[in-house]
Amino acid sequence: MSEFYKKNKPILKRLLAEIEEELLTDNVPFWEARICDRHYGGFLQGYNRQGELTDTDKYGWFVGRTMSTFASLYHQVEQKPLWLEIAKAGREYMKGSIWAGEGRYNYQLSRQGTVKKGTASIFTDVFAVEGLYDYAQCLQDEQRAETLAYAERLSDTLFTNMQDPQVLLQEGISARMQKHAVCFMQTLAALKSRAVFGDRYGDILTRCVEKTLYEFASDRYQAPFEHIGIDGKPKLENEGRMIDPGHTMEALWFSMEAGKECDNKAYIERAQVVLDWVIDRAYDEEFGGFYQYVDIDGAVKDKDFLENSYAGRPVAWNDKVWWVQAESLNALLMSALYNKNEKHFSYFLKQYDYVERYFRDKEFGEWFSLLKRDGTILSDEKGFELKGPYHVPRCLITMKLLITEYIEEGEKYEKKV
Repeated sequence: MSEFYKKNKPILKRLLAEIEEELLTDNVPFWEARICDRHYGGFLQGYNRQGELTDTDKYGWFVGRTMSTFASLYHQVEQKPLWLEIAKAGREYMKGSIWAGEGRYNYQLSRQGTVKKGTASIFTDVFAVEGLYDYAQCLQDEQRAETLAYAERLSDTLFTNMQDPQVLLQEGISARMQKHAVCFMQTLAALKSRAVFGDRYGDILTRCVEKTLYEFASDRYQAPFEHIGIDGKPKLENEGRMIDPGHTMEALWFSMEAGKECDNKAYIERAQVVLDWVIDRAYDEEFGGFYQYVDIDGAVKDKDFLENSYAGRPVAWNDKVWWVQAESLNALLMSALYNKNEKHFSYFLKQYDYVERYFRDKEFGEWFSLLKRDGTILSDEKGFELKGPYHVPRCLITMKLLITEYIEEGEKYEKKV
């Protein structure tokens, strides 16, 4: 029995109770009461702090994402009929006008189903596949077989499209650059597929994890880049200078999960090295939390990168974004438990407390969207085009499962000795 386990078991037990409480009485209830459009089908995700509807458009990302969240709750937490009903609503909506044909889905529709923006994002298709894989795990017999057959066809098309330069141009990626998001979103899809298809997409999983850990993460600069050259090397100009902490940490916990799934300890150990680089470069030691992104030299000075926009909401490079903090919790906790890494557990605890203090809305539920660097609220919205029931509930589910498994394995060992 490791000293790490003995020392931290009481803390982990306390955290598990808190995480379960937040997930099941605070976060999920906010969404399960509002997410389904009972009149026109699909999902409504645009809500203000109090949970009042502010946007009736439907966004393709959140068809698959919402399916994934509620299907995961059903097959990993509790077989609650409402959760399966919500996931099924996404599957039914996929059959309507959001479907663009040829393996693609539309990005934005009116509430009534008129297409407002077509196949503008390959990630819409990634999340559709993710949702289908999780939904299939809630089904049995013919329904399961039918869903998986469709998911397989869609996945084959997806992985082909994600190598197509013309498709990637729609993502705004320069023809001379590779974008990390395209890489690790393939990791996500291939990883999700393992639960139902085993190693069918194993070569894609291996290739993408190794690109995350050894190409986008540069030993020369001790930095994880969001964009690298076609030749796999850093290009320190324009977007090539930027480090995206949220994307990196999301990719790192995917990579560690892949390492555990595939019994490859090297992935798990390498991920903790890259995570140290993220902490060193992007953790705000003064105010807490992780920055939105940073330049290779630290503070962003290039006027083209000083300010980002989340669906029209201005956010500075050093402001704090909800999903970045959620992904950091997953990565830090996973590395701490898998690697027995005390430093990462210490940062996890600091980050957990930071989120509890500043992001979690204990009055109305869910998390605020955007904070200024010092923790003051920049946007208190609970849902809009880029925010819905995905990163936060996924984070809470992931933490719950990680801690539960870790404690159960430790207690089994204690009984043996």
